[in-house]
Amino acid sequence: MQSEVQAIVQRVEALATPLVEEEGIEVWGVDFRPEAGRWVLRLALDREGGVSLDELTRVHRQLSDLLDAHDPVPWRYTLEISSPGIIRPLLRPSHFRRYYGKRVRVLTHQEQQGKRVFIGTVSGVGEDHVVLVDETTSEVQIPWENMRKATTEHDFPVPRSSKKKRRLR
Repeated sequence: MQSEVQAIVQRVEALATPLVEEEGIEVWGVDFRPEAGRWVLRLALDREGGVSLDELTRVHRQLSDLLDAHDPVPWRYTLEISSPGIIRPLLRPSHFRRYYGKRVRVLTHQEQQGKRVFIGTVSGVGEDHVVLVDETTSEVQIPWENMRKATTEHDFPVPRSSKKKRRLR
């Protein structure tokens, strides 16, 4: 079943990419999985500066028609189109290149330098690895095959309280 799902994801991505790129948008990722008793086909779309809700809605309609015409999924599913979000998965070397000089979090399958979680700045992207300047171990080279999960890191500002503290009497 897993190989069939992977083949569907590849077919959908191959069909969607030209349509999405024509809109000046990039297919960030495709996911197809069962959720709450139904299958969900989810595409994350992005471009520099982000995508609007109107653009996502327009692409959803076009992509729905395209998938109906080519029928790459042999059973019922729900199509969802969204942006990858602020804490986005990094799935390809091109994603890491786009975040060069920015903070990311990488979880590895096997320990490297005594750790499996690295938070640092992307300082290099090679054919078979990514290089991070990690906050605790300095520079670390992580092979693609050891990468379990990678996401962008974002420091959310902590809101300052506008209320003055009351003194207890």
